Amino acid sequence: MLDNNPVQDIKDKLPVMEVLADYIQMKKAGTNYKAVCPFHSEKSASLMVSPSKQIWHCFGCGLGGDIFEFIKLSENVDFKEALKILADRAGVELRKPTRQEIQVSEKKHTLYDINAAAARYFSKVMWESRAGNEALLYLRGRGLTDQTIKGWQLGFAPDDFHYLESFLAKSFPKDDVALAGLIVKRDRDAGKTGTDEYFDRFRGRVMFPILNIHGQVVGFTARILKDKPDTAKYINTPETPIYNKGRELFGLFQAKNQIRKEDRAVLVEGNMDVISTHQAGSSQTVASSGTALGTDQLRVLQRFTQNLIFAFDTDNAGASATRRALEEALNLGFNVKIVDMKGAKDPDELIRKGIGLWRKSVDTAQNFAEYYFDSKLRDRESMPVETKREVAKDLAPLILRMSDPVTKGHFVRKLANGIDVAEQAIWDIISKLSLPKPSKPTITLEKRKNRREILEDQFLGLSLVTKNSSHLRDFKPTDFTPENQEAFQLLLKEGAISPAQVQGFNPSLATRLELLMFASSEQGNSNMHEPGQDQWKPDGELLRVKVELKITIIKARMQQIPVEMKTAKAAGDKALGEALSKEFTLISQELLKYQNN
Repeated sequence: MLDNNPVQDIKDKLPVMEVLADYIQMKKAGTNYKAVCPFHSEKSASLMVSPSKQIWHCFGCGLGGDIFEFIKLSENVDFKEALKILADRAGVELRKPTRQEIQVSEKKHTLYDINAAAARYFSKVMWESRAGNEALLYLRGRGLTDQTIKGWQLGFAPDDFHYLESFLAKSFPKDDVALAGLIVKRDRDAGKTGTDEYFDRFRGRVMFPILNIHGQVVGFTARILKDKPDTAKYINTPETPIYNKGRELFGLFQAKNQIRKEDRAVLVEGNMDVISTHQAGSSQTVASSGTALGTDQLRVLQRFTQNLIFAFDTDNAGASATRRALEEALNLGFNVKIVDMKGAKDPDELIRKGIGLWRKSVDTAQNFAEYYFDSKLRDRESMPVETKREVAKDLAPLILRMSDPVTKGHFVRKLANGIDVAEQAIWDIISKLSLPKPSKPTITLEKRKNRREILEDQFLGLSLVTKNSSHLRDFKPTDFTPENQEAFQLLLKEGAISPAQVQGFNPSLATRLELLMFASSEQGNSNMHEPGQDQWKPDGELLRVKVELKITIIKARMQQIPVEMKTAKAAGDKALGEALSKEFTLISQELLKYQNN
């Protein structure tokens, strides 16, 4: 991957929950988490953490932000030092980007546009061409409805070397299309030049667009339509500046809301499994994107849930993948269950046997320990002593990870009975195992925002939540602190806008907008639980906050003007003194207007 964006790399590798857990103790509060704020004195928890948005905010002191802001405040360092601290922890190398990396990074918008155009092209080919009809019949034969096929933007790449190249070349430079991974530049030694310099990467394949968490097409998985000797059944877009297969999860954009709602995610192996399960009503299902499930993908999932259900294929490769993924998930603190496929080889086949069978298998998925203990101890009657040793060695680390003493004791007894040994022998094995426990730093800082800064945040956040920017016209950029001026100017110019619309060209501003919205929404939700409050009315709250902020700004200016008038008089600047006197009169009248509202 050519792109060099250490800030995003660090965020991808270090979920907010993991960083903050080293400093504070958090408890579940709906889809978010709550903690006692370490930055000011308080007894009740007022700091909220959003795993899905990767941000935190304290309603007591008004502070909030991402993991970098938390480390800045916790360690009393500037951004550069916080970047170094978190880079070391994440294993991200900090270096100055090369000229090529800067150029590639600036092309990201173009690459998103290229992939989106390619997805439209592949879909059009499948629905409107004779060549694509065979692909359409194949997908229908796999049980997918036309609505599902269109909803997932499935398509077909013609079995030709230059169809996509010719189509995209009308709108984009070929070098950029190659950078997106859609066409390949022919080796000059191959002896061909001119129009044959490039050729299509995907040919004669059903195309599955891969969307990032914001819904942008970042790549494709392509399945061959007709089996050919020495030809891979599936191929993926190669690594590009916008596609990293070790981070993306197929179906996450479509599944994230349901995952958050149900507080669980179902993990399957293939793209067809994801689409089939969504069509069957299990829209909390995702799959790794052309690679084994890894730590980076699990960290992304951690933003939405701590509960995973594995439904991998039942062949030997699937069993191995399940165990590897299980260990990765347990290392990150997930709660894991495993689906019994009822004799089917994968979720798609189980759904074909009956949607009810699939749904029941998900709802009755076993705790990972029960699943492995039952499978390992199935043939205990004929188990030789060497096998008993291997079984104990395999299962003891799973017991070690159990925090509840009753659960731990239950599985110690189950393992001991299963291999016919004394329970003490199992405890002896476990006692020799260990898991590292990170130390937790202590924060002794006392920080908080003043009332004006809190009002600023609330005003901008409510403007975003209500999609009402009309009130912003009564303010000017200098009325806001530097961290809010960029957000103010964007809202004033664009009106209603979402963080997702900003993410592509200004990730830091997108994070700021996300924080402002999160703080305002959570504040409103908490107010609903106050006595006498039965419904939060953000439009009315926006007007109230606007008036209070305006009064605060005017009063601050009225205190400042006399000082400036005294300085002007000492300097003999009569014109400035008169101008300041006139300003004082005007804003005094403005103050009365707002106070009477």
